[in-house]
Amino acid sequence: MGSTSSKFPFHRYCEFCNKECESPGIPDAEYVHVTNVWNGRDYIEQAFRNLAKQTKLPKVWLWIDDGSVDGTSEEILRVASKFPQFEVWIEKMPPKSKGNLNTIGRAYSAIMPRVIDKLDSLNIKYFTIQDVDTEPCPNYFARVIWFMDNDQTLGACSGTVIGEETAREAGMPMGGLKVVRWNIVREIQKYWDLSPDTFLNIRALKKGYRLKIWRIPVRQDTPAYGTTEKGMFYQGQLNYFIGRPFFGVLIRALRRVILRRYGTAMLRGYLFEKAKGTWRCDDPDVTSFYGQGKPWPWVIINLIRTRGRYSA
Repeated sequence: MGSTSSKFPFHRYCEFCNKECESPGIPDAEYVHVTNVWNGRDYIEQAFRNLAKQTKLPKVWLWIDDGSVDGTSEEILRVASKFPQFEVWIEKMPPKSKGNLNTIGRAYSAIMPRVIDKLDSLNIKYFTIQDVDTEPCPNYFARVIWFMDNDQTLGACSGTVIGEETAREAGMPMGGLKVVRWNIVREIQKYWDLSPDTFLNIRALKKGYRLKIWRIPVRQDTPAYGTTEKGMFYQGQLNYFIGRPFFGVLIRALRRVILRRYGTAMLRGYLFEKAKGTWRCDDPDVTSFYGQGKPWPWVIINLIRTRGRYSA
């Protein structure tokens, strides 16, 4: 069990707590905790401090060093020596001079086969993801896992970033602190190029599970990428990558224009990638999910049915 001391008043943002952070009890189910990082040396110690506050600690903390050249892996080892409560594994990709959000999934495709048998031997039930710049409330993993243990229909779940609750309610469980059933991850042989975020949600839905988001609070040092103009341009690029029809992207962009959420940036990103026409996803589950090849009436009906719920 970790330390529950935290000066930040997480309970004020939680739908389950009142005057203080209240533990739901510590579930028995074990989980592997995964952090992907590139040149994140300066964030490592705080990431350890944040996770150490959890009332439910992971069985293993797997670090995916996506080609760092700033000594990130060495810093992980140095800091880990001060936190003996964690069993830390580090898996590395070849060094690269520039990080790339578009290829994070390739690191998972390369590294997960190396460790999957070892993880199986630990009898874990859940796979969790955390970015280095996030801090969940102390009971985050205990609470989410407790809910999933008690509802076998849930496949991928998360809380919400403080200050971004409204945006997240219309979306999918976030990648920065997602909890996914291990049997879903265990069957994946190849990840898409991008961060596993939405990909894992799609896989959960494909297996017949439900997704769920609660107001269990998460602090994040920087605004979520998808809430910035640069992030929306990137979202437009991703919409082309996943094969979303132009008409569907146009509707989403117009909706964001009305809401003043960088809709024009999304449209520019889509058209920028479409002009190149070289970067496309070939995963049939992904392309089917996003409606590649579907007629435009299907796009409209699906958008209304989901209330714009799904984002890349």
